[in-house]
Amino acid sequence: MTKMKKLLAGVFCLAALCFALTGCSSSAPAAEEEKLPEAEEPTVEIQKETEPFYVLVVGNDSRTGTVDISKQMFADGLGRSDTIMLVRVDPVTYDICIITIPRDTAADVNGQTQKINDAYRQGGISALADQVTQLTGVTPKYYLDLGFVTFEDFIDACGGVDVNVPVAVTLQDIVAGGDQITVGTGEQTLDGVQALVFTRARHEYGDNVDACRQIQDRQVVESLINKVLSDTGNTSTYTKALSEFADTDWDGASMAALVEDFVAHSDQVVIRSGTGPYAGDIDPAVDMWLAYRDEATWASVIEVAENGGDLNAVVPLPEVYPAA
Repeated sequence: MTKMKKLLAGVFCLAALCFALTGCSSSAPAAEEEKLPEAEEPTVEIQKETEPFYVLVVGNDSRTGTVDISKQMFADGLGRSDTIMLVRVDPVTYDICIITIPRDTAADVNGQTQKINDAYRQGGISALADQVTQLTGVTPKYYLDLGFVTFEDFIDACGGVDVNVPVAVTLQDIVAGGDQITVGTGEQTLDGVQALVFTRARHEYGDNVDACRQIQDRQVVESLINKVLSDTGNTSTYTKALSEFADTDWDGASMAALVEDFVAHSDQVVIRSGTGPYAGDIDPAVDMWLAYRDEATWASVIEVAENGGDLNAVVPLPEVYPAA
């Protein structure tokens, strides 16, 4: 057989083999390529809470994003934790307990006697969490941290907050600057700007100014919780807003799952609130007003918090508000 005949025979055999394998005539369309299965999206593991836990809630006074940031004393952007709360959450009994840690509580911060809120300025949220554990004996599982700007944004994203204002308060709009903002007395819905004035103002309260202010701060937190519990169709709106505007180590999916569970059992939810010891005086050693560091009373506060009791029976709230 000549070389040409051998070549033609080889081509013919190859064509016949292709025909047999494809089962198609030369005029049929080519078979579609076999598609590989699409890669599955990674599964997000949602941590289901089965035991009571504490959340450290902080309102810091950093001037970042405000008109005060240009002032020399605030230019570094650092702030203190002027609102400090431990929120105990029981996912079995649906009990929520909100406990204020007075910002003026005496603490040893880097070897110096300071207010506990200075730990945040010097070492951030982790340093504050360590101080909270030393004082109260409990370790927060998560934290939520809001500044002036993010607090306003969060309140607006939630559609405002319903409060009862006991005494008219006035402060400058620190974020946008300009006019003084006055929040009058009575039940009302506050937007972000008004809510920030309400939670910051304190001098109008006379004695125990910060303890009275913290009553209002707890009222805001409790009101927001109640709003979420009653607005069953919009749970994701609130959890998304919190994840977006708060600095937190709590992953959004796990937070949302917990909130949805509480909403589903809203008829069982009980909210309690109170404060740790807030009495104090000028400490002559540092020439600074400090709330006494009373770890024994704190142990009683935590015990009552964990056993469903009345926190105000341990540390009574200030009795007198000044006249409006």
